Amino acid sequence: MRAIGVMLGICLALVCQLALAGAHDKAPVAVTTISAADFEAFKRDMQRRVSQLEAENAALRQGQAQNQEAVVQIRGAQPDTSGDSWTDRISLKGDFRYRYQHDEVDLSGINNRNRQRIRARPAIVAKLPSDIEIGFGIATGSGDPVSSNQTLGGGGSSKGVNLDLAYVSWGTPIEGLTLEGGKFKNEFVRAGGNGLLWDSDWRPEGVQVLYERSIFFGNVLGTWLEADSSSGEGEEFAWGAQAGIKTELGPAKIKAGASYFDIGVEGDPCLFESDDCFGNTAIPDPSNPGEFLYASDFTLINGFLEIDFEVFELPSQIFVDYVSNDDAVGSDDTGYAVGARLGKAKKQGSWQASYSYQDLEADAVLGLLTDSDFAGGGTDSKGSKFGAAYALTDTSKVKLTYFLTERNDSNGVENGFQDFDVDTLQVDFEWKYK
Repeated sequence: MRAIGVMLGICLALVCQLALAGAHDKAPVAVTTISAADFEAFKRDMQRRVSQLEAENAALRQGQAQNQEAVVQIRGAQPDTSGDSWTDRISLKGDFRYRYQHDEVDLSGINNRNRQRIRARPAIVAKLPSDIEIGFGIATGSGDPVSSNQTLGGGGSSKGVNLDLAYVSWGTPIEGLTLEGGKFKNEFVRAGGNGLLWDSDWRPEGVQVLYERSIFFGNVLGTWLEADSSSGEGEEFAWGAQAGIKTELGPAKIKAGASYFDIGVEGDPCLFESDDCFGNTAIPDPSNPGEFLYASDFTLINGFLEIDFEVFELPSQIFVDYVSNDDAVGSDDTGYAVGARLGKAKKQGSWQASYSYQDLEADAVLGLLTDSDFAGGGTDSKGSKFGAAYALTDTSKVKLTYFLTERNDSNGVENGFQDFDVDTLQVDFEWKYK
């Protein structure tokens, strides 16, 4: 406003001088005029003052921005968005995948299988003041806790859609600490993206605490595997904690950590499907013929390591993941996975190739929640996974995955099936949006 006033003063001076000059031409009136040199000096002085005011305004704006950033860092919160439009606070994100899958099972009475499958997972996320986020998402599928795949067919019949996400997240005033509750994404590190303990589609239900600051990270999870005491299966609560570091060693980036999980299900009916414990050792349910009970609890000790580096200027990675169940009833209590990746299919035109080997004994982990694609899902299996991917655009890619595996599975019951092969080919087209 002061700059505008100065400019108006200059204009007024010009008008006055012109008026006086005109009056001098019409009548012999004695007036005092401003010389051209004096007027030029006056203009230069006004321009200097305007430039000085503009510089002061710019400095004030910069100072205000720095003060706001300092407050955000001290409080560990995002800037106040209470005045933003709802379109600034709410976003839509998700992904879509089309898959061709071929399964070969080397077991009498089971035929080879071809399937066309889709997965769609849209979610709405609202950013609220005080660093609060609320999310709601749905997904295709049958309600399987570790798969959102929907097989096509049935003459084009309508397909099922289920609740995938429903959570609230609060970034607390404590720097690096976040609390979440509801049905949310599993934030535990899965070394190399491998599903030794947890399938990537699993959405825990309960509460979790996340912490990340400097080189340290940690998570604590409490989840209800069965929360309704009248369900006939009783309440099932599990909890776990994970801690680790992310650091650099020369050109390499290292992520390493350890986890502990307590899942008390011994003597309880198999979760999700009462006649299938997904490879875990089970005993017949005396009160319900044809159904099974877990033979042990799962007290899991897990350690993992990821190393990222470059090979021929390509981003690459190696990983190792190990787990042991201290409460297993027998010797089938351990599992591990090792693997490597060359390249990374992220930006358009980039590619990657990967290989991993996994051996997961019957009671090493809870079979319901492990990778649903490896050897058909569950535990009591071992074998190789080959992968390749190419980024068609920055938001889409084509992937090829081949599982060459072997399993021995009949709910872990002694004298069950002999070893048999399960080979699976998957061709995926994926799109992500945000």
